[in-house]
Amino acid sequence: MMLAERVMEYYAEREKNCAEAMLLAANDQYDLHLTQDDVVLLSGFGGGMGCGRLCGSLASAIAVLGKLYASREDFRELCARFVAFFEEKLDCQSTDCQLIAAKYKNEKTRCLSAVLLSAETLESFIAEM
Repeated sequence: MMLAERVMEYYAEREKNCAEAMLLAANDQYDLHLTQDDVVLLSGFGGGMGCGRLCGSLASAIAVLGKLYASREDFRELCARFVAFFEEKLDCQSTDCQLIAAKYKNEKTRCLSAVLLSAETLESFIAEM
């Protein structure tokens, strides 16, 4: 199963927010051994921290990279590369939820298309590691 399929389950079917859906899906996909308490730590990032700032799915993607690669000497550079890759793939040149939502959000599916694209971006990035 692809990461985006797992995200779809959490975001669309279980109505988790973008940050929770990304982290829960990545936990399943990459066997991160995260607990529900770990997931709760990122819950506040949904909806751009509730105020349209940093994209919640990006915040969780960075958390996933931290879980997988934080011990690497080049971890900060790796995160910077991922953020640039994220901005390119979402074609927004921004990490701002408000700007991303303006492009992708609709009333019926919320930000599903952006969250799926974020999942595809993370999966692609990890596959290249």
